[in-house]
Amino acid sequence: MTVTRVARLTEADWRVFAVVRLQALTDSLGPTDPQYRREASFTAAQWRRRLREHAAFTVLVDDRPMGLISAQHQSADSVYLYSLWLAPDARGHGLAGELLEAAVQWARSRQVHTVTLRVAPDNSVARGIYEKAGFRVAAATVGPRQELAMSLSV
Repeated sequence: MTVTRVARLTEADWRVFAVVRLQALTDSLGPTDPQYRREASFTAAQWRRRLREHAAFTVLVDDRPMGLISAQHQSADSVYLYSLWLAPDARGHGLAGELLEAAVQWARSRQVHTVTLRVAPDNSVARGIYEKAGFRVAAATVGPRQELAMSLSV
């Protein structure tokens, strides 16, 4: 029987966070990407600082971390979600929705009014997950990547 749970990572979990984050960057951008190279050189203190300044959640499948999502305050009224990722063999089982829900619940506990995120326009799987959770497109394009901005009122 497979047991899954979502857990918030703390500074003490920095090694787990580093491993999963670098797996996510390798899978989505590749090990030659500048973002991957920058984060691969982080010190323990830098990983701990990120966990101190941002909320990060992992989904554990039989106690193995298989995914990640992070959240940070944008303003007193808004939380921004980023870096939703699942290991390829964990996809298609509803785990992305569980991670997303944990991050949204964290935002609610911070008494914000809006949760925002960005998604590539051609990423229909991710967009479907966000829409199922109640997110709606807020702006057609954002930034140099021409991503869709999505928001949820909480």
